[in-house]
Amino acid sequence: MKKLALLLLGLFAILFLPAQQKKVGLVLSGGGASGLAHVGVLKALEENQIEVDYIIGTSIGALVGGFYASGYTPDQIEAIVNSEDFRAAAEGIINKNKIFYLKQDRNDPGMLNWKFNLDSLFETNIPVNFISSIPIDIGLMELFAQPNAASKENFDSLMIPFRCLAANISTKEQKVFRSGQLATSIRASMTYPFYIAPISVDGGVMLDGGLYNNFPVDIICEEFDLDYIIASNVTSRLDDPTEDNLVSQVKNMLIRESKFELECTRGIIIQSEVEDIGTFNFFQNEKIISRGYESTVKLIDSIRMQLGKPEFKVDEKRAAFRKKMPDLRFREAYIDGLHPAQERYFRKDVGSKDTFDIEALNDAYFRMASDQKIKSLYPTAKFDSASGLYDIYLQAKKEKHFKATFGGVISSKPFSTGFFELKYQNLGATGLQVSGNIYFGNFYSSTEGRIKWEIPFDIPFYLEANYTVNQFDFFNSRSTFIEEEDPPYIISSENYAEVKIGLPFMTKGKIELGANYTWQNFNYYQTDQFERGDTSDLTEFEGISTFIRFELNTLNHRLYASKGERMSVMIRNIQGEEHTTPGSTALGKEPLKADRSWWVARAVYEDYFLERKAFRLGLLVEGVYSDHPFFQNYTATALSIPSFSPIPENLTLFQEEYRALSYLGAGLKTIYTINDRIDFRAEAYAFQPYQAIQRDSEGKAKLGEEVIERSFIGTFTTVYHSRVGPLAFSVNYFDDTDQKLSFLLHFGYILFNRKAFE
Repeated sequence: MKKLALLLLGLFAILFLPAQQKKVGLVLSGGGASGLAHVGVLKALEENQIEVDYIIGTSIGALVGGFYASGYTPDQIEAIVNSEDFRAAAEGIINKNKIFYLKQDRNDPGMLNWKFNLDSLFETNIPVNFISSIPIDIGLMELFAQPNAASKENFDSLMIPFRCLAANISTKEQKVFRSGQLATSIRASMTYPFYIAPISVDGGVMLDGGLYNNFPVDIICEEFDLDYIIASNVTSRLDDPTEDNLVSQVKNMLIRESKFELECTRGIIIQSEVEDIGTFNFFQNEKIISRGYESTVKLIDSIRMQLGKPEFKVDEKRAAFRKKMPDLRFREAYIDGLHPAQERYFRKDVGSKDTFDIEALNDAYFRMASDQKIKSLYPTAKFDSASGLYDIYLQAKKEKHFKATFGGVISSKPFSTGFFELKYQNLGATGLQVSGNIYFGNFYSSTEGRIKWEIPFDIPFYLEANYTVNQFDFFNSRSTFIEEEDPPYIISSENYAEVKIGLPFMTKGKIELGANYTWQNFNYYQTDQFERGDTSDLTEFEGISTFIRFELNTLNHRLYASKGERMSVMIRNIQGEEHTTPGSTALGKEPLKADRSWWVARAVYEDYFLERKAFRLGLLVEGVYSDHPFFQNYTATALSIPSFSPIPENLTLFQEEYRALSYLGAGLKTIYTINDRIDFRAEAYAFQPYQAIQRDSEGKAKLGEEVIERSFIGTFTTVYHSRVGPLAFSVNYFDDTDQKLSFLLHFGYILFNRKAFE
């Protein structure tokens, strides 16, 4: 009778009492961009009301797991990783709207940089990272500061108890993070070797957790008392190294083989099909997440059979945990590694109030991090429970003193040019840059020496001086592959010394005021009919100019931009003396010496104002007004007046059809882009001079009728934006020229030192 009663009681418990909820652990492997499949796994689990009690992740798994453990919903995580800021941070690109433009150098054709110190060993001058970690570091701090404060830096007190791993290469052991700074722990876990700079935690140098344990099932079993494991894996066993694959060699040297098995308890492995996704390919995030979701949905029934249908309390737990998070508002800012003057400037930059918010911190952070003399600026937010506010601590590392830059352009036309620059930079109470560059090629050659002194007052500014030599040999710009052109004999050269002061205009702009003294020489023939023994005409101009220039620039590429905007407004006064000596073929034989004085105002606006997924639309408008006097002859006048150059090839040609004293140029750009890497561009421009410059019967310049003549430019270009520079092929159309159609293939940047009157 007693046995029967016990049997009935057991049957009643099975049928009518809820089953004891099993403790479920979630394991998220590393795997680079393919690890975003974990987001799809979380979406599928939540949609099917499968609750996890513990999370462990390594590398990208630490990031996704950290988000979920901190109370972010799968939809919120998906929105973060699909955002433009996330993709940019993964490539080390700082949003151009956040960069302090005053701290930026003007564009040059540099493609490869090597930073070094003269007093260091060769080993310490080898770069340890491919991308800047600055946008990643501040992003992680912002996203995890509040959950870290709510948990009181104890990862067991997050919404879901959490662990992540890093490889401590100082002790050659894996590091399991259970407490401390959540953002720093995740940053350590996802520090892929040679891609992101390592960080130091508790005296050890940390790298990606996947190096030592890419599938940390053993650790979750050691750390937590659980009944069932759901493991999301996006990696496979290492391929054998090959002689011609450096990445495979490095992986096999650094990474310990992981066991992709569940040995400590029951569970299931979700293997998402992401083998075709590159480690750093963050341009297919939606597809990767979808694959993780689909792989999980297929196994939901199998998971249900093991777990039953226990009560789902994630929404309540999330709401309760998020309610504990203190607002992200800061009280004090501390900087280690910089001169006190820089620290005082940063504190003033966040505002004069007693507290400041994350927007003010971001603005000040990126203003300081924009300084090219700062290598990294690692942020840590520490919460003070007494005040209910955070303090921000910044660990700054200065960049090496010397930087060598190599670049230029290789072209199907003979304007291929090499570029080299050597720069010395030092950051103390003020900033100092001393640099020299050289361009060398048949078409263009130049050298420039510059010194720049940056002063961080309440309104920061810089003083700059440079001496520049430019020479353009248009006679050598004939085609070699497809077209046969008969270029004019024109060699334009100039030397100028310039001084200026630069002031900020909000964050994205700057204002420069300065003056230069210029020597210009134009060697040319006014006719195509000349022989070896003939002498060319020579026009020399020597004078002084003063200017004020406003610049704003948030374009995403130095050449072939597809996002952002650019604005430039310049007013310049020029006074000097022209001295022209006619050559043997000139119509007029009398030399000329005359004073010249004129004003020129130039405004340029470029804006990519429409973006619809892969389709973008841009606008370029340029206007010039000048009262430039005529020089002794038509060619000398044409060489000295402004020109409209909306596409790169314009910069390499002497096209008198697109030169005028005053004009308006405008064009529309239609761009179809693939992953921000490959662009297909169709552009059309109109050039409208107020009065065209014409040549009279005596070879002198004269003005045409008002607003009668106009010219057009069109181009279709395919561009691949590699990590070092653009590879582009273009078909260009020039309306009023003898050679209307032009083909151009080039790799690198068609950019030059600034001219004296630009």
